[in-house]
Amino acid sequence: MKTGSDILIIGGGIIGLAIAIELRQRGSSVTVLTRDTREAATQAAAGMLAPQAETLPDGPFRELGLKSLSLYPNWIQTLEKTSGLSAGYWPCGILAPQYNAPADASSPTNGTRPSPLSATRQWLDAQTLHQVQSGLDPNLPGAWWFPEEGQVDPRRLATVLQTVATKLGVDIQEGITVESFQQSHGRITAVQTSHGNQQAEHYVLATGAWSSALLPIPLHPLKGQMLAVRGTSTLSPSSPKPGELSPHPPLSQVLFGPDTYIVPRKNGRIVIGATSESVGFTPHNTPAGLQSLLNRAIQLYPALKDYPIEEQWWGFRPTTPDHLPILGPSHCENLTLATGHHRNGILLAPVTALLITEHILDSTSSPLLTAFHWQRFRSLGSRSSTPPTSSESTPIVGSAQGLLPSLAATAPEDSAAQPSVVVPTPSTPSHSNALSNAMQTLSNPFHSTSDFGVSDSPLTIAGRTFRSRLMTGTGKYRNFDEMRQSVAASQCEIVTVAVRRVQTNAPGHEGLAEALDWTKVWMLPNTAGCKTAEDAIRVARLGREMAKLLGQEDNNFVKLEVIPDAKYLLPDPIGTLEAAEQLVKEGFAVLPYINADPLLAKRLEEAGCATVMPLGSPIGSGQGIRNAANIQIIIENTNIPVVVDAGIGTPSEAAQAMEMGADALLINTAIAQASQPASMGRAMGLAAEAGRLAYLAGRIPVKAYASASSPLTGTITGS
Repeated sequence: MKTGSDILIIGGGIIGLAIAIELRQRGSSVTVLTRDTREAATQAAAGMLAPQAETLPDGPFRELGLKSLSLYPNWIQTLEKTSGLSAGYWPCGILAPQYNAPADASSPTNGTRPSPLSATRQWLDAQTLHQVQSGLDPNLPGAWWFPEEGQVDPRRLATVLQTVATKLGVDIQEGITVESFQQSHGRITAVQTSHGNQQAEHYVLATGAWSSALLPIPLHPLKGQMLAVRGTSTLSPSSPKPGELSPHPPLSQVLFGPDTYIVPRKNGRIVIGATSESVGFTPHNTPAGLQSLLNRAIQLYPALKDYPIEEQWWGFRPTTPDHLPILGPSHCENLTLATGHHRNGILLAPVTALLITEHILDSTSSPLLTAFHWQRFRSLGSRSSTPPTSSESTPIVGSAQGLLPSLAATAPEDSAAQPSVVVPTPSTPSHSNALSNAMQTLSNPFHSTSDFGVSDSPLTIAGRTFRSRLMTGTGKYRNFDEMRQSVAASQCEIVTVAVRRVQTNAPGHEGLAEALDWTKVWMLPNTAGCKTAEDAIRVARLGREMAKLLGQEDNNFVKLEVIPDAKYLLPDPIGTLEAAEQLVKEGFAVLPYINADPLLAKRLEEAGCATVMPLGSPIGSGQGIRNAANIQIIIENTNIPVVVDAGIGTPSEAAQAMEMGADALLINTAIAQASQPASMGRAMGLAAEAGRLAYLAGRIPVKAYASASSPLTGTITGS
């Protein structure tokens, strides 16, 4: 259904609401979809506004932080005036105690270059520091003082933003989970949610740590545990008894110390944070986490040991590999990204809202946005946005460097460090001269069957044609170099990638999506590891987005695997059919992996699948074709391509499958685990071609008796 709004923002945290308000103030109608604001990164934030105290790296990121800090006073003033509420903004300055006095402590500006956006800082020696803030660790030699920095209360700010957005007419819909994007021709056409589809002219992704569930961007949750104690109010300190001094002088400065920070509120509440744990979305506080927080905080400010604990909580920061945000345009012209703010979402909220709004409404591209474009995580080599077609017969070229963890890397562009993978030559010691000679003889990557007097049409799947009838996988290789060489040697045109393993950065799959040049090969995302239909549908959607991000805009292929059986890895026929029916409705070209079941194959064809992929024998077993009779029935009764998948161990078995009339093969383990994978890859490619040619040529009938091959007429006989 239509939202009735110009812009649909996915995510109702600080960033999403700030953008919504800025857009609404510029006249746009805005809808915000949010699942549960209590899980947002706001819950893992203390609200420090500290671009210099946190030593943000020089360059665009520091500029972004300083720009946002300069926007804060007017931004907060406008929000508070509109809402009638306080956001807890307090430009109280920040002390950054140091246990080792820096060499440049005598320089009040620390040599920072002049800039209208630069916040000043001063070094306070031990005597001055303890006069300014009593109760600190007596061993501290001093601290940096950042007078222009401060804090805001994240929870109160969230309430203010929600109130302002509502007053301005932003449609905030809570309790809604966005499940996937629907795309066509480089545009988002709708978002699929737990409450049906919603549409708008433009979309903004601001779901923080959950962003990678919708797009395969390199972002993961970083859990932060925090706690709060009850101190003395800085506004009305409790009165000591007559003749006594207060044992707990109020803490009036934010302390940003080594491995900890302590943030006092005006009402006496003191926030202590925060752990930094790469544990996924594991909830709850832990004794170890809280103990580490308290130990570090008490060392810095010993008075804390006597304060009562008021609350403890946790949240999930959206973190990219370089800890910098992802801002600006995406692979779709009407989708803008505003995520990955790590521990600086509160600080960067006003500048993010401003830049994203300008990008959407004015089509301006600020240099700051350019610096945080999502494509910085892709290999920096030349890429084509057009997927390979059947006319492209060049072997795969892969990058030997820049293998990116979870689709991410920051390696500089260096064409010399990224050699093309070529078919091995006789000088390569791991390959025989016989293999090299065979390759030179077959210098044309694909022989037309018409060259041998046999008529054949190319392999066509979902309207796309391929000259190679061999598909290969990307798993189980010893390293990426062997994988690239094997794919190139096999001359396949379709390579399958396990979406879930790439998404979760599973061992051996880090950087897998970037290990091949996808302008030269068609990606077949697969749902390996999915045990249910629901799981497979979700992963298929993510796989489609992954293909788009890698330049294959119209790639809607998915190899469907639903495998609940961990021992024999046999596919679930019921779950496979259920998932296939749904994915076909969503416009996928579904290639389902199945048992050699002729009835199921027919049902899948009727459901609209692009192929069926019966197994020859269990995955990775190398047992060869153990289901020949059933596969033969499937071939004879199916009107879509039949791809024999799993169990093939040798080129002779590959040729056997093709001689039966299979349209294509998918082979992974037999190549990846061979002693010389590239040689085996080439052998399998030749076997697929030989088997297809033999099938078309037609074999002689099998006879029960001998039939002489020499003629019986015209023979020489003796007298």
